[in-house]
Amino acid sequence: MKYNIPDQFMGKSLKELMKEPVKTPEQKQNPINVQSLNSYIYVPSIKLHIAKKRSLLGLDWNDTQTELKKQNLAMPTPYQFREFLKYLRDSHDTEHQGLFKEITEVREPWRAEWLNARFEKDGRDIYLASENALVNGKYEFSKQKLIDCLTEDKTPGISLDAWLDSNATHGLPLAKTSKGDLYYWAPVNGTVSRFYAGSGWTGLDCGGDPSFSYSHLGVRAVMLAKSRI
Repeated sequence: MKYNIPDQFMGKSLKELMKEPVKTPEQKQNPINVQSLNSYIYVPSIKLHIAKKRSLLGLDWNDTQTELKKQNLAMPTPYQFREFLKYLRDSHDTEHQGLFKEITEVREPWRAEWLNARFEKDGRDIYLASENALVNGKYEFSKQKLIDCLTEDKTPGISLDAWLDSNATHGLPLAKTSKGDLYYWAPVNGTVSRFYAGSGWTGLDCGGDPSFSYSHLGVRAVMLAKSRI
């Protein structure tokens, strides 16, 4: 039996088709479009995008980590969150100034967000562990010993500006942070960190229960993007 082999296919000769490179399926990726980037703020000092709004409200710390990982996102470490707040505070952009007030202003309603810090004690030393953290452009587990960190509660309080202007790589207040109105709870073995504000005060809580959840407690997702707007 003979088969008639066509000389052309879709307007091209067989010789032309043979010269074209073979196209292989590309790995599926989550595209970052302009619309999604518009809901984030690029922070130059950390080279990351951080969400303008909190998401995953009502989940505890562990479940929040799980959901973020599914979406190729991360929870901000204390260092990243501090840099984010500093960038908003120092910005001349009206939207950024409004967002800074939204996060830090003492007023109703109660607003809170998880930070990527679980504290572990080893002898006399305390370590800050961050799971699925965006570090140097990669998602990874990081752990660092807390050195020159404020290890006692201040209720009240420490200076918000002094904390934001500090340069500690762990992102927590330094041992000799000046006094102010920001409530602070020091790290405790097995606890996690969160930042919140309400009608009574604004606080950085490093003694939080990872299993705690509340309808107004969420996360400000961190995203790595190759381009920015």
